[in-house]
Amino acid sequence: MGAGDFLRTGAETPLTGHYLMAGAAGSITTNSNSILAAARDCFDSSEKPSIQPRLQMRFWVDPKGTTRHPWPKPYFRGQDHLIFAGFDNQNSILVDLKCRRALGRFSPAMGADGSYWKTVVFPVLISIMGGTVGITELHCGCVSQKGRGLLLVGPSGSGKSTIALALAQVGFDYLTDDRTYISSRGGSITAWGLPTFLKLRSDATKWFGELGGLARSMGEDQKRDLRIDPAQELGVHRLRCCQPNEIIFLHRQNHPGFDMVPMPRAEAALQLEQDLIAEAPEVVEMQRGMIAKLVARPCWRLGYGGSPHVVAQQFSRRGSSLPVRP
Repeated sequence: MGAGDFLRTGAETPLTGHYLMAGAAGSITTNSNSILAAARDCFDSSEKPSIQPRLQMRFWVDPKGTTRHPWPKPYFRGQDHLIFAGFDNQNSILVDLKCRRALGRFSPAMGADGSYWKTVVFPVLISIMGGTVGITELHCGCVSQKGRGLLLVGPSGSGKSTIALALAQVGFDYLTDDRTYISSRGGSITAWGLPTFLKLRSDATKWFGELGGLARSMGEDQKRDLRIDPAQELGVHRLRCCQPNEIIFLHRQNHPGFDMVPMPRAEAALQLEQDLIAEAPEVVEMQRGMIAKLVARPCWRLGYGGSPHVVAQQFSRRGSSLPVRP
């Protein structure tokens, strides 16, 4: 190992796990059981593939590392096909998009922080690397009822998180409230969620009284978002994936109501494309093709206002009887 080999590319990483990462076959080699345990919570485990995994990640935990939680906000630098993700001076990842490989070095404390891996590190890596293996990341929430997936689309403040939570509380399965990963295999499109936190504004306690205790624990900083594990803290049933059947474009109104009308496919595709993460030209073309397949499904513009629970009940009553797009 050379003196400049910060990532310790020659260090021993004897542990290996194989996973389906948002629809792409991937592998992780490491010297940390905690990292593999976090990966099992994020991804579906798979048998050792007969061909080389499409995504390869190698994470070495330096036993001499001393940095500890709380972790600073990660920062990113890119040059051509190389992307560097830094957390602090002992925790960082280098991603090679051409080879679809990620190399990381971490302190023992970060390696053992399973929650941080599930909510930050792995989502960051899928966001960075996903486009190289045909994964399209959309700025939308996703829930499912009886196998029918609903994508909830809208800008920040449109209510994706509150509607997703309200739907989960009336019997829908919850995948995600803000970022959904779309992949295609064998002609079938699948929506994937990662176990990130549900993010709500502190004023959501107006609709969800059970969040009051969490808001009060924030002290005087009542403007900060609430970050919640919906499964552990609210008992929400969480899924990893579903088949998306419909796309709902949310438009919040100042008055109570529920008005859902068909949305033209071209307009739906344009709105989805506006929030795509910047990618290489060939990846952009793949993403546009994926969106074209998605909007072949029923797309709706939902004007709504008032209690998110009332809106959720409307969806629950409609269920699979939602009108078919003409």
